[in-house]
Amino acid sequence: MESLALLVTILVSPAMFGGPLALLLALWRIDKISSARRIFIYFLSFFSLLSGALLLYQNVSRGGLVVGLIGITSAVLALVRLKSKVSHRK
Repeated sequence: MESLALLVTILVSPAMFGGPLALLLALWRIDKISSARRIFIYFLSFFSLLSGALLLYQNVSRGGLVVGLIGITSAVLALVRLKSKVSHRK
């Protein structure tokens, strides 16, 4: 049972924490964004989108649906915010 709980934690964590963390990094001090931070935002957003889509596709429960939607929404918002700031800079 411990291995099942670990597997669920590994699957849910990127959607639950990765998307909001990417959004926070995209919104925090956007005028001084470095290339390393931009890559980290892309990395977090990718895994948040992937795990959120997995949770939506598997249709495990309402909680999984909500966590998947939060992960996908916040990752997309972070990417849109990052893309809009990069296009304004050029």
